[in-house]
Amino acid sequence: MKFHPTTVHLKNDQSVLLRIARTEDATELRQTIQTYLQSSPHIPLTPEEFTPSVEEEVAWIRQFLDQENSLLLVAEKDDRIIGNIDLTGNQRLRMRHTGMIGMGICEAYRNTGLGTHLIRQMIQWAEENPILEILWLEVYRTNLPGRRLYERAGFQEVGTIPGFFKNESTYSDKVIMSRKV
Repeated sequence: MKFHPTTVHLKNDQSVLLRIARTEDATELRQTIQTYLQSSPHIPLTPEEFTPSVEEEVAWIRQFLDQENSLLLVAEKDDRIIGNIDLTGNQRLRMRHTGMIGMGICEAYRNTGLGTHLIRQMIQWAEENPILEILWLEVYRTNLPGRRLYERAGFQEVGTIPGFFKNESTYSDKVIMSRKV
């Protein structure tokens, strides 16, 4: 399924291009992910754990290009990737109608409406995809801005695993949210 590049306007009066990630983005996307991992306490992957080679990042991007129920979008400002959202469609036959969403945004572009644009574009694409029926995601209970964003996008809490995430000596529940498309 196609996704047409879209320019969105943020609360800070800046314009950002949303487009499908290309394999040529691997190096820059890797750097962007490293950047937002360093500043986000709400992603359960540490910068030290995120060590894919460029070849592995290319292979990761290629999976989204090759799977008809998956999509990887990047947000681009002034030819620089500032965030991304991915929908990983399950490849098992009995779960192929489901897809998990993950998202990350560089700190300077948080709270600008970029997350809202990314999630809306992903939901719209999923609604037009004849395979997908259910989208789901995981979020820290302590990530109030993220949870509000997902709730506004129609996601509902469907489950919790208490104390699932541990940052040093602080625990946070994992909240599982889903919505139909």
